[in-house]
Amino acid sequence: MLVKKGVYMDGHERSDVVHYRNHVFLPLMAKYKARMVHYEGPGMRRVEPVLAEGEKEIIPQFHDESSFHVNDQTNHAW
Repeated sequence: MLVKKGVYMDGHERSDVVHYRNHVFLPLMAKYKARMVHYEGPGMRRVEPVLAEGEKEIIPQFHDESSFHVNDQTNHAW
């Protein structure tokens, strides 16, 4: 399969995307962050979240996009 390169525009500055990020996504993430352990100071002191009755701690799982550029140096893909 022949791969044709192009410019990808993600639209992160569009007004609807900015509105969603500021008024939906970030407030929701702030609520989630309050339920996560965090670490403070140079000694990285563990700070447990203060949970309401029935609330569960959120344990984030991060994803590394290391495969993002996997086919950048070739004209063919399999």
